[in-house]
Amino acid sequence: MPNYNYKPFDVVAPPELGGDGETQNKYPVAIIGAGPIGLAAAVDLATKGIPSVVLDDNNVVSVGSRAICWAKRTLKIFDRLGVGERMLEKGVTWKTGRLFHGTDEVYNFDLLPEDGHKYPAFVNLQQYYVEQYLVEKAQEFQKLIDLRFKNKVVDHEDNNDYITLSVETPFGKYDLSADYALACDGAGSPTRKRMGLPFDGQTFEEHFLIADVEMDESPFETDIPERWFWFEPEFHPGQSALLHKQPDNIYRIDLQLGPEADPKVQATEEKVLPRITVLDAIG
Repeated sequence: MPNYNYKPFDVVAPPELGGDGETQNKYPVAIIGAGPIGLAAAVDLATKGIPSVVLDDNNVVSVGSRAICWAKRTLKIFDRLGVGERMLEKGVTWKTGRLFHGTDEVYNFDLLPEDGHKYPAFVNLQQYYVEQYLVEKAQEFQKLIDLRFKNKVVDHEDNNDYITLSVETPFGKYDLSADYALACDGAGSPTRKRMGLPFDGQTFEEHFLIADVEMDESPFETDIPERWFWFEPEFHPGQSALLHKQPDNIYRIDLQLGPEADPKVQATEEKVLPRITVLDAIG
């Protein structure tokens, strides 16, 4: 995003391959994935005095807004981990939403009508900010959290009372053992696939085009940020659309494309640019 500076995290040789630090024969907890879940788990463990090593195949926060709506319960958890206030300060607070059919408003809601709550119903904040805050918080626990970027877990072995992970890095490959391993490597988790564990749940057959659009002027009719959802809007006939405001004058729009759409084709610049001009018609 234009207003966010993607600064890569330092990549250093792990102690198992001759880097600085003391090599351990076995770690209490190994966490696979440095997204919001993996980082939050590491920080939570550290607050309880439990060491962990975090392994991630990348060395930069998520590109694009990705998860943006953080609910009140989640914000309370992040508050306990020490990043809730930063999220509240940076994020866009909202609690009301409006639903349209075409141009007609058919429903609206208020998710937190009472006053006196420390955290709002929702805060909109791009996932890259949340990951940045969690990394910075994790770095405060240098003796308890070992952050290893560009450390890709490619295999694991269950030895009954401990787990052995095979890890690839720019410096070579090494093995790491842990009492417990947390698979925080996403919905398409390679760890879960190696274990033959399905991701149970319902599958929504539609495809969506999700775009982050920078605009100086708000398309909303009110100065208070809201969640807007349309069924069959004039600017996107026969489908649905969703609009959220984010920090830095970034607006997230989700456009339903239907089950037959080819995601790779629809994500090309020639397909994306004409569609995001619909924002001019929203206000």
